[in-house]
Amino acid sequence: MISVIVIGRNEGERLGACLESIRTAMHVLSHEVIYVDSGSSDDSLALAKAAGARCFLLSEPSPTAGLGRLVGTKEAKGEFLLFLDGDMQLRPGFAEKALMTFASRDCDGVTGVREDVYMQGGREIGRNPNYFGCTAERVCPEFGGAVFLKAEALAKCGGWSGDTIACEEAELHARLLDAGCTIVEIPVPMILHTDAVRENRGVLSVFFSRRRLGEGQAMRCAMAKGKAAAYMRREKEKFLFYALDWLCLLLLLLFGGLGFAAACGIQAMQLGFLIARRRPRAFVSCKLFFFAFPAGLATWRARSMDYAAV
Repeated sequence: MISVIVIGRNEGERLGACLESIRTAMHVLSHEVIYVDSGSSDDSLALAKAAGARCFLLSEPSPTAGLGRLVGTKEAKGEFLLFLDGDMQLRPGFAEKALMTFASRDCDGVTGVREDVYMQGGREIGRNPNYFGCTAERVCPEFGGAVFLKAEALAKCGGWSGDTIACEEAELHARLLDAGCTIVEIPVPMILHTDAVRENRGVLSVFFSRRRLGEGQAMRCAMAKGKAAAYMRREKEKFLFYALDWLCLLLLLLFGGLGFAAACGIQAMQLGFLIARRRPRAFVSCKLFFFAFPAGLATWRARSMDYAAV
């Protein structure tokens, strides 16, 4: 059986569309739907109950996506776990193709093509038809909140971490790989993700959003599970650049003008590396990571696992 685990908070119509897409896409497969709510003030729980989902409400006042998935995993009865967010719609046919991939590749997880549509003020302002750029079957380089996993593989690696506000997917992926699991990405439509873009968002809120702290917190979660090395290997480029930025700072402090010249050379090498890989915008993210990483470590805290069936 497949347990479809949906998390959400105040998703409203998007949650309704998500649950309807599951009903349509999974009608020929044995499955259950679990909805974990993070304290919605709208009718999300009523929508989920009306759709036949088993519903649970988190008690944690500052919940995380990972915490919702952790609770959903604990309550799931299926041998396969399909994780979705409440703003995603499952594409018909993906689950069947994924089950075939599980059988043919003897893998531990499957993901597919994610299409993003960006909405602002009730209108579409952009679209990305293939967010992760999957055009052929491959070992999955990364995944987001939508992933199809064997329950035994998730248990083997220690499950979702519920204590980080973002980047919990990368941290889980690192532990799955460290446990010897294989995640396969197939060029089959999996989800449509509706991303609500906030209006009147200033430059500072774009660059210094709270979610950026999640990278440091994900590292803290990995440390708590004794998997810090696995996470650093998985995110080696990010940590390499972080170390190089510290080197630049030391050069500036120790050698003045010569240090400044050397630091500029190192920064130019970083930028050239990213341009060669067609990711120049990642240079800014790398600089922000220099500040966000230690701030994330400092702000990490354990979340309450208390929840109730509703």
